[in-house]
Amino acid sequence: MHRSTRLAGVCLVVATLLTLTGCSSSLRKNYVRDKAADHVYRKELAELWPHVQEVLRSHGYSWKEMPGRYVLETEWLDSGGGSLGPGTASRFLVQGIVLASGGTALRVMRGDRITQSIGVGYVDREIKTEEEYAQAVNDSQASGVLPTRQNYFRDLEIELEILRLSDPEAAARLDAEALAAHP
Repeated sequence: MHRSTRLAGVCLVVATLLTLTGCSSSLRKNYVRDKAADHVYRKELAELWPHVQEVLRSHGYSWKEMPGRYVLETEWLDSGGGSLGPGTASRFLVQGIVLASGGTALRVMRGDRITQSIGVGYVDREIKTEEEYAQAVNDSQASGVLPTRQNYFRDLEIELEILRLSDPEAAARLDAEALAAHP
C-alpha cells in the first residue's frame, strides 16, 4: 500500500509539472503575440514592406497594392472544402502606419469566409427511355451556394511573424520578457 501511494504521489507531481510547463509555454506565446501587437518599429515603412510581402508570399498569397501608400490587400486564397462540404478561403489587408509620436506600425487584418455548396439532385418522374433518363439526370444536377459567412479579425500571428523577420532583436527581447514573466 505504501509503495502504491508513493507512486501515485510521484505521478501526481510529474503530471502537475507537465501541466504547468504546458501552461507556461502557452502563456509565453500569448505574451509575445500580445506585445507584438503594440510594437513600434524604428524603421521606415519602405524597409519593412519587403518583409511584409515575403511573409505573405510564403503563405501563398498574391496581392494588390495602393500606389504610393503602404496598404495591400491579398486575393482570396482557398484553403479547402469538398464538392459539397464547406469551402473556406482567407485574405489579408495590411496597412503600414506612420505614428505621430515617431516610428511606424503594421496592422494586419485577416478575413475568413466560408461558403457551403449545395446540390439538389433527384428525379421526380417515371423514366421509360434512355433519352428521358439522360434529360432527367441533366435536370437533377442543379446546385448552388448558400450565403457566405465572413469574419474579420486582427491577425497577431502574422504580425509576430513579420516582427521576427524584420526586427529579430526586438523579437528576441519579447521572448526574453515572456520567459521572465512566465518561467
